[in-house]
Amino acid sequence: MEKNRVGELLISNKLITQEQFEQALEVQNNKPGHPIGQILCELGFLSAKDLEYVLDDNNKRRKLGEILVSQNLINEERLKNALKVSIGEKIPLGKALVKQHLLEEEQVARAIAIQHDLRFVSLADVKFDPKLSSFVNATFAQRLRIVPIRCRDGYLTIAMAYPIQRDELAQLESWCKMPIVSVIAKESEILSTQQKVFQISVVQDHERVQMDVELSEDQAREIKSKYTRDVITADVDYLTKRIITTGIKEGCSDIHFESVEKGMAIRYRLDGILQFMDLGADEPLISANARQIVSKIKILCDMDISERRRPQDSSFKMKVSKDGKVRSVDFRVSTVPTQFGENVVIRILDKRVGAISLEAIGYSKENTQLLYKALDKPTGIFLVTGPTGSGKSSTLYAILSHINTPGSKTLTIEDPIEYSIAGITQTEVNEIIGNTFATLLRAFLRQDPDNIMVGEIRDLETATISMRAALTGHTVLSTLHTNDATSAVTRLIDMGVEPSLISATLRCALAQRLVRRICTECKEPYSPPENLLQEFGIPVGSGVEFVQGKGCQACNYNGFSGRLPIVELWIPSREELLLLNRRPDNLALRNAVFADPSRMTMIDDGFRLVQEGETTLEELLRTVPYEQIEAGKDRIARFFAEKNHSSKANVGRNVQNPHHR
Repeated sequence: MEKNRVGELLISNKLITQEQFEQALEVQNNKPGHPIGQILCELGFLSAKDLEYVLDDNNKRRKLGEILVSQNLINEERLKNALKVSIGEKIPLGKALVKQHLLEEEQVARAIAIQHDLRFVSLADVKFDPKLSSFVNATFAQRLRIVPIRCRDGYLTIAMAYPIQRDELAQLESWCKMPIVSVIAKESEILSTQQKVFQISVVQDHERVQMDVELSEDQAREIKSKYTRDVITADVDYLTKRIITTGIKEGCSDIHFESVEKGMAIRYRLDGILQFMDLGADEPLISANARQIVSKIKILCDMDISERRRPQDSSFKMKVSKDGKVRSVDFRVSTVPTQFGENVVIRILDKRVGAISLEAIGYSKENTQLLYKALDKPTGIFLVTGPTGSGKSSTLYAILSHINTPGSKTLTIEDPIEYSIAGITQTEVNEIIGNTFATLLRAFLRQDPDNIMVGEIRDLETATISMRAALTGHTVLSTLHTNDATSAVTRLIDMGVEPSLISATLRCALAQRLVRRICTECKEPYSPPENLLQEFGIPVGSGVEFVQGKGCQACNYNGFSGRLPIVELWIPSREELLLLNRRPDNLALRNAVFADPSRMTMIDDGFRLVQEGETTLEELLRTVPYEQIEAGKDRIARFFAEKNHSSKANVGRNVQNPHHR
């Protein structure tokens, strides 16, 4: 065992006796996980300096990566990638592993402790004596990422993120005039503890925030209230701004403030997935100021800051300056009470200005042409379906941009307005004053419109008015929450809409999902596991070249960057519209519609992106409803069977006619 080799080395160098080593082993039995060298130092049998000299001079330090691999915390391939990041960004290997979300910070810290034969400690529950600050200079401690945590029996215990150099340790012992016991702790906890021990100001370098946020005059007056002066400090104001601007800068859709037992965790929804962002040294400060940050957000959106037992909803606006351009950003805020405090979710509504096209959001050429052809008909209703966050609004705006011409009038009812498009009259729902979808839609019909967009059909009244508007010569665009294109019909019938009204007005139903796009900076070939291929009906050795993103700095080490839509486009034929009058269930309707193999289902469109190297099978499995994957399995298997048959037929023709090309 490693501890025996260390003991033999120390005994052979006459630094300890056999009896002292055996005594240390007995102590270690009651302290599992404590390195034998550290125990010898604590018992006074050995100095930390002598231990370090022996281990270093005899090359007994195991490499950090070797320790992590031996503990099955990481494999060799991921270790190599992390080493490249460590070298390229000039950061320690441990920090690179945490940044790539390959390991937790505590796992790395424990491995560092093993590497240097030191004890790992958690600082979360340690009580600190203010007198400890007199032993170590605060600036020196910040530079070395160290903090004194205990002074007892003539020894000073110092927690370190990484073991410091011998000369620095000697300098510390000279200042303190006592021997030092080194222990390893998480860097985030060390930074947080420094605030308590040294009373260091929380305010960091404000230039790290790359956007300037300006509050409205009303918000500025509110922040000058007595409560704010007493509780919301400049530090909290900065931290709140840092969290929000990071979300805007990275293009996130939501920010989650999650109260945990010992502070707060911040997660961002980017490309549809919740993930942590690197907030650097501000992370422990955010945890330490969790309650004040929640209060700050409540003040911004005029919530009741004294109410912590009930959920609240509100909103606020900010002007954001980036690259010399100023734009308004809306934020929808929701709070809920939890066992450790309040959780806050901020939805970022970054209003963009200008037209958007189907091609720009990632529609295939075939689907774009089919949809534009359907839009050539001057009347009818076009429905886009899918769950929240599936890109329905972006598709509607792309369609609006296409049909918005100087000779037509287009009106929209939205909740909220996400894009501003020149030449279109856009109105926002406000249920408090009675401006619902149905109320505004009735008023719109008296405004002589050509095109109307209804943000969402939520009830029978809105559905009926929309259908009648389409029946009287208008083009109507709207959304529904359904799993596929044909379910739009059954959803409307379930609402109470007459099937005859649907068959008379429906021009197009389009279902979509958003799948993450493989990062182009770190794309590499890979072979999916056999059971995953079976899920999709793909034979092993199909010839498809699969790719994935291995993770890099450009994609925040996720392997994905951006999203693409996968689409199921149904433009009903006359026979299919007549079928609606029989009130078919969704299964019967799908069997009738997609019996034609030329019509692509959502899974067909997704598999096209996989073949083109744009996304992965894992993304389709995560995104597409499983019943569609099951139904699409036969279609994909049939595709490969026909491909294989065609290939064999061509080989046969080539054998019969060697000149055939």
